[in-house]
Amino acid sequence: MKRTQRFPGGLLALLLCCLPLNAQTHMEEAQDFQKTAGDRSILYRGEQAASYLSLANGNPYWNNAEFQNGNIVFEGNTYYDVPLNIDANIQRVLVHLANGPFVISHAPALVPTFTMGGRLFAGFGPDGALPEGFYEIIGEGREQVYKQVRKLLSSSLMDVNGDPIGYVDANYRPDIFKYFAIERSYYFRDKDGNFSPLKNLRQLLNRYPDRKKELRKAIKAAGLRTKEFDACCELVLKLTDR
Repeated sequence: MKRTQRFPGGLLALLLCCLPLNAQTHMEEAQDFQKTAGDRSILYRGEQAASYLSLANGNPYWNNAEFQNGNIVFEGNTYYDVPLNIDANIQRVLVHLANGPFVISHAPALVPTFTMGGRLFAGFGPDGALPEGFYEIIGEGREQVYKQVRKLLSSSLMDVNGDPIGYVDANYRPDIFKYFAIERSYYFRDKDGNFSPLKNLRQLLNRYPDRKKELRKAIKAAGLRTKEFDACCELVLKLTDR
């Protein structure tokens, strides 16, 4: 396993704007500077986002093509209320310019953390503790689960649709159908900051052998199904962080 990349506990609070007074002052100053710099900010200097002109079922983004506002740490500076998305095909964070149609992409090594849609993400470069890319951080306690979504442009002789690749153009009937195949990977981060692959709910519950029965009951009481893995992880981490 590669070296462990750690994040201070206060970083989540910083990104979610739950800030003490002095941090709030810093945030206000940063926002004023950000507003003055506008699209000339260093955040908007980079490669133009990849364009996917070929028609394919689904999309290359983490969820969909909609940008969501969030806070992003880029080269040591925090930028607030920025329209963001993730290109899950090539693992790049996408930043939409406020005053134009252009979208800039940044590599994970340049973006250690950002929020999108109220969720916290971390970027790992080629020398990170996890494979290069972006990860959603599930859980706010001493132990967490890191989730990565990858979307690979694939081909099939049959039309491919379903969970959760998205749309089909009824007027488009090629000989070979293109679609974005989704791969999800999970990693458990323990109290010491060490990562290990996490394949299913059973593996997660095995980390708490004395509480497995209790946790299973809690999952059932919450009306969660095993395939709702993200929600199960969030509940288990919350209950075990006491």
